[in-house]
Amino acid sequence: MRIALVLVMCLSFSAIGGCRRVASATVTGKVDYDGRPLNSGYITFFVNNSTAKGGNISPDGTYSISDLPYGSALVSVYVEPPPPATPEGITPTAISGTYQENPVLIPKKYESVETSGISTQVAMPNQVFDIHLEQVGKTKQK
Repeated sequence: MRIALVLVMCLSFSAIGGCRRVASATVTGKVDYDGRPLNSGYITFFVNNSTAKGGNISPDGTYSISDLPYGSALVSVYVEPPPPATPEGITPTAISGTYQENPVLIPKKYESVETSGISTQVAMPNQVFDIHLEQVGKTKQK
């Protein structure tokens, strides 16, 4: 009788989301540009046209983003260009965590999910997605 009561309660709550578990994933990987690992930047996943989550790119080119919902994801990569030269004694500023001395700069097309051309399917709890960026207009040789 007790099992039947628990089952009925769970089925009742599932209609309002009480017993349903929402699946989420952690996506990790490495980003490079023409074979050189990015040493700074920010990566954003835009999943199912509704959820945007991102994280910093580490100095070795790696990233990790957790709590992503499952589904189709568009991806953008942003690298902070070097701050402009300043008079002596003034420290240049940049977006925290995105600037590294001598950053590996990438084409602007990768900054937007609409133009980057990078996409993936988030479908596993722990997923690896390495990203290889190329110069704009560069053709691959076969």
